[in-house]
Amino acid sequence: MSTISDKEQALFAEWIEHEKWIKDEDWTGMKDASLGDVFCPDGLHFTGGPYSYQIEGKNYCEVESGNEEELWHKAFLKPVFLCKDYYGIYPDEDGNIIYSNMDVRTEAGGCDGQLYYRFYARYMILLYGLTNYSPVNNTFPSFSEASNINNYWYGEKGFFHAPVVRMNIKKIAGWQKCYDSVLSGYIKNDLAYITRQKDIYEGANVFICCHGGVPSNPIMKLLKNEWFPDLKRYKDSSFLWYDETKKVVVLHEWHMSAPGVSYEEYYSAVYELQSFLEDNKGFFDKK
Repeated sequence: MSTISDKEQALFAEWIEHEKWIKDEDWTGMKDASLGDVFCPDGLHFTGGPYSYQIEGKNYCEVESGNEEELWHKAFLKPVFLCKDYYGIYPDEDGNIIYSNMDVRTEAGGCDGQLYYRFYARYMILLYGLTNYSPVNNTFPSFSEASNINNYWYGEKGFFHAPVVRMNIKKIAGWQKCYDSVLSGYIKNDLAYITRQKDIYEGANVFICCHGGVPSNPIMKLLKNEWFPDLKRYKDSSFLWYDETKKVVVLHEWHMSAPGVSYEEYYSAVYELQSFLEDNKGFFDKK
């Protein structure tokens, strides 16, 4: 029987061939790179624990494969974080363009006790809340608990032990900003592959749109128009949307790197979900 990892790898082998639709003029600064240099796999995050290595005297950390599939199948809430792309094209100190084909499933988020960017703290705090939910009494960890780095990063219930899928809609590494027009083009051309990847994660029931902006952004359009056409908004100003038929919840979050938004504001989506589940008892029960 094929594992989740087997299915991911088979899909990516097809996907990278399909990406040949991309034209050189769409690859600003990337004309010397092949697709293999900039195609970034992602999906069910590894839980084998972090390890470190050195390149030119600098420490880097990644995560090995572990029991992530077992954790995923056992989880009550199965979160899928939908992001734009991987920030993996940038100039080095000499002005040379650096390309990345980072496997996002191996990301540790930081090294030597230091997180790389605020993206990872916000991501891990929210993830800690979602994956430590108690359905027996409908409770989530408090923000104080979830925002403690000794819990969300190093803790036994933290990032390295959490069942989570992180999907970048655009698999080709990008610069610091991915414009909606570019993202929409990838959704149009890669829709079948994006949807096939989503379908690999059986039982996924909480989708987090990490785009920010208005509900008409490309990722929310994908969710509402292609995947869950019966999505309804929980409340007029809510972060939360839901599909009663498919038993799915969507949390429309700010971009994880957005300035001017506190960690606590990000975490308010968890309390919104708690309120929704209180008002809709048994929502995730099987039909």
